[in-house]
Amino acid sequence: MRKPLLLCLLNIICLSSFAQWTPVCNSGNGFVVDFENYNGDLYATGFFNSLCGNACNHVAKYDGTSWSNVGNGFPAAGHSLRNIDNELYGVAYQPNIDSNWVYKWDGSSFNKVGEGVCLTNAVTGFSQTANLYNVIKYNNKIIACGEFDRVGNKQISGIMQWDGTSWDSLGAGLSGSIPNTPPVMYPHDMCIYGNDLIVAGNFSTAGGQQVNGIARWDGTQWHPLGPGFNSSVYGICVYNGVLYAGGDFTFSGNVPLHYIAAWNGTTWQSTGFSLYYASPLDYSFIHTMTVINGKMYISGGFDRALSGSTILQCTGIASYDGISVDTLSGGLPGKEIEAIALYNGSIYAGGGLILNQSYIANYTIPTGIPSLSDRDDFNVYPNPSNGNISIDTRSPQAEIIVTDIAGNQILRTTSSDFHTQLIIPKAGFYFITVNSATGSSTKKLLITEN
Repeated sequence: MRKPLLLCLLNIICLSSFAQWTPVCNSGNGFVVDFENYNGDLYATGFFNSLCGNACNHVAKYDGTSWSNVGNGFPAAGHSLRNIDNELYGVAYQPNIDSNWVYKWDGSSFNKVGEGVCLTNAVTGFSQTANLYNVIKYNNKIIACGEFDRVGNKQISGIMQWDGTSWDSLGAGLSGSIPNTPPVMYPHDMCIYGNDLIVAGNFSTAGGQQVNGIARWDGTQWHPLGPGFNSSVYGICVYNGVLYAGGDFTFSGNVPLHYIAAWNGTTWQSTGFSLYYASPLDYSFIHTMTVINGKMYISGGFDRALSGSTILQCTGIASYDGISVDTLSGGLPGKEIEAIALYNGSIYAGGGLILNQSYIANYTIPTGIPSLSDRDDFNVYPNPSNGNISIDTRSPQAEIIVTDIAGNQILRTTSSDFHTQLIIPKAGFYFITVNSATGSSTKKLLITEN
């Protein structure tokens, strides 16, 4: 059982009395997988070819009032849309034994970018075919990842880069699947972490090294991030300088996890909270993680949020501010969510229940509601840190308490000035609490490997 202090720090809040979800679209014949903002409209892609009464080939756009189709759309269910340098790119599934492409919008239609990708051992269906999952910009090149082992006449596996003329490999690329998972390779998500490209999904090797679902590309070669995971990673995100991963995994090496983990520079560890289905018969997973207005929004398949001994209803979507999980009025009961975006000042969530149903709703928190950061009365820096930290307080005399992620008190001291310096030698996540005459405030701190 966690100590009372940690229960206070890692609390779960629900703002149902201040905000609520409003359905935007409750009709359509396919799951909504992704959103992107482009030229003032909200674009959506997924398994649908009809959304809110409008015929569309797996891509639609919303102007704040109504939905409409987007040119020729995609030939199969879309998986990702990305606004890169004010150009709209997209990738989709390929359910047949044939080529697949990255697409770019020209204002009237989506056009193929370069050569097509193929999978040598493709089997008709929605797995073991040339599916593409994500596209991103890194080192001034467009990067796309998916389930392929050939691009045009080049042997390129799992991930490729576009130099403006042709697709090329990133080292030896990605291959295989995580041990004891289905034999399907699907690099699913990418993000930029410092100067590196992070790719995550279900694959066993990167550049010939065992990585188990997540790897780092430094522009020249591949690196593992610890032992990786025992099952698929669907979403990755950098929030407050920390790399987070979500999926259906339950371990990283010998470290037990609950579908979400944070990288401390050396190992993957628990975030101190979890999102999951109450029924063990339901498939729990985290799919999407993205930062909006200083918070990390998380979506997937879950109906509970747990921190310490506190359990609350939280279906399909939640947010995290580094200390607390907000259930966002309990989420969207009966729905699973994958698409998340900020549009016209509201949070938009898209998904459905099964593949042949569509659902989109928005959520607006009224202005003027203070967040935890508004109540903070001290600064801790640098964060992340190599162990040498400084704390500036508004009070010349304040009690400073340092606890680890499990709630164990690591250090307790009293400042005698507005500035205090501390050393925390061990890598990991910590909570810094400052108690003074003006009140109490807590911040999260990451200590990386020295």
